[in-house]
Amino acid sequence: MLSKPVDVLVIGAGIAGASIANQYHRLGVSVCVVDGASGPGQATSAHDGAITHPALGRTASRLHRLALSAYRMVELDCDGAWDHRGVFALAKMGTDLDEKVLQNKLTQLGITSDIGEYISSENAQQRFGIERAGVWFPGAGSINLAGLCKERILSCKGLQTIWSSTIEHLELKGDLWRAFDKNGSCIAKAQTVVLANAFGAQDLLTSFAQKLYLKPVRGQLSIFRIDQQADLLDCIPKINLSGDGYCTPPVWDPETQSHRWLVGSTYDENQNSTQPSAASDAHNRQLALGLLKPQTIDPAKLTVADQFVGVRCVSKDRLPIMGAISGMPNLYVATALGSRGLLWSTLASALIPALSHSSDFALERLARFGLDSESLALLSPARFLAGALASNSKPIFPLGSKAR
Repeated sequence: MLSKPVDVLVIGAGIAGASIANQYHRLGVSVCVVDGASGPGQATSAHDGAITHPALGRTASRLHRLALSAYRMVELDCDGAWDHRGVFALAKMGTDLDEKVLQNKLTQLGITSDIGEYISSENAQQRFGIERAGVWFPGAGSINLAGLCKERILSCKGLQTIWSSTIEHLELKGDLWRAFDKNGSCIAKAQTVVLANAFGAQDLLTSFAQKLYLKPVRGQLSIFRIDQQADLLDCIPKINLSGDGYCTPPVWDPETQSHRWLVGSTYDENQNSTQPSAASDAHNRQLALGLLKPQTIDPAKLTVADQFVGVRCVSKDRLPIMGAISGMPNLYVATALGSRGLLWSTLASALIPALSHSSDFALERLARFGLDSESLALLSPARFLAGALASNSKPIFPLGSKAR
C-alpha cells in the first residue's frame, strides 16, 4: 500500500504498462505500477521470442502509416536491446518481380530504403541461404519481451511497485483516483490512472458503463529441439523469418546440448486456455515447413522441447485501444495490442503521457514521427460509442503542461 498519492498509477506490468511507466518516469512525475503477478512481464509478455517489423499492406492507409510511425519509434527505443537484428519478410512462393517496381511499391507505402529493401530469390539465396524473394528489414528484429519489461521497470530509480495485487475496482473521490484490491483495501491513490492490464481493463470499466469489445486470441509458440549434428540445422537460416508465421534463429542451449528453434504462432480466436496443445504444435510444424520452402524437411525431425502460450487481447475492429476514457477525468487505457505488443505499446508510451500531461517531450516525440490527432483518433476508445468507428473520436491534447 502506498503511503501517499502518486501522480500516475499504471495498472499492468506487461510490455504496455512497463513502457508507459518508463516514459512517465522520464517526464519526472511520480509513478506506481501495480500487477497481480510477482514481477513485470509474467503473462502474455513472458516469452523471449517476440518479433517486430513493419507491416506490408496493399495501400498506405492511415492505419498503415500509424503502424509505420510506431515501428520507427521501436527502432529507436529498442536500439541495443535486440537479440537478433534484422527480419526477412518472405514473399509468397513464385513471387520474384522486377526489383525497381517492387522497391517503388515499398516507397509508396512509406518503407524507404533505410527501412526495408526488396531482395530477389537469387540474392536471398546468397545472403540468407533461402531461395525466396522478400523484404529485408535490417533495423527490425527479435527480442526478449520479458527481459525488456523488467529492464523498463527496474531501471527507473524511485518508481514504486506493488506486486501480487489485483485491482478489483476504482473510485474517483475529489481529484484523486482510489484503487481497491480484492479485500476492499485502498492500496493506491493517484491523480491519473492508466489501464494497461489487457482484459482487466474491461473489468474495471464495467462499473462505469464503458464497453471496449475485447476478445481473447490464444497463441502458442513451439520451441523445437535440434541436435548439434542434425542435417536439419543446415536447412534453417540464421535470421528472423516472417511469412505465414515466423521463426527466430536456432539458439544453442548448453543444458540440453542442442539447439532451440522457436516457431509460431497459432491464432485461436475466442480461446483463453494457457495449456499447451499438441494440435498447436502440429500447426507450428506446418508453419515451419512453409517458412523453409522450397526446401523440404522431415517434420518428424521437429521434436518439441518446450512451448509458450499467451492469450492476446484484441478489439472487435482489430485495432489497439489507447486514449482517454470518455467522461472519466484522468483515466486512460492502453489495451487490445493483439500480436503487435511491442509496436503498439511503444506508441502508447508516447501517446498516453502526451494526452495526460502534455509535456514538450511527449508532444515533440509524437510530432517527430508524424503522428497527428486524426491518425491517433483511429485508436481512441471513444470510437465504440454509439457504434462509431473513430470518425468522431479525435483525441484532444491538454493545453498546459503538467509535467514537472
